Amino acid sequence: MACNDTSKISYLTHVKYMESLEKNSKAFHWIITYNEKDVGYIKIIDLELGSSIKDSFQGMGIGTKAYSLVFKEAKKLGLIKLTALVKTDRLTSLKFEEKTGWKKIGIEYKNKKPYAYKLEHTL
Repeated sequence: MACNDTSKISYLTHVKYMESLEKNSKAFHWIITYNEKDVGYIKIIDLELGSSIKDSFQGMGIGTKAYSLVFKEAKKLGLIKLTALVKTDRLTSLKFEEKTGWKKIGIEYKNKKPYAYKLEHTL
């Protein structure tokens, strides 16, 4: 439910989406591992970053370290500035993003109501 698009899709639709990203030269993905376990995911697609980490692994510094590594990799890829969205009801996520250097630059609306904070991070 933290994702911006919470519509349910079939497994096949998801596979097709992931396959389409393989052809996108502006799509990058990383799996977050901790103690040899996959605990999260970070993606940058068309300069927009999205991430998730399993609830039981939050608050341990894993996300902060993962962001640091991804920002370094993004710079190596020649990226300069990233954007992200955080739903307005996810204040813990917003605090995390701000702690890792993101700045609020606006608000996205859905059905004429504030829906998500638009964030920006300069690498």
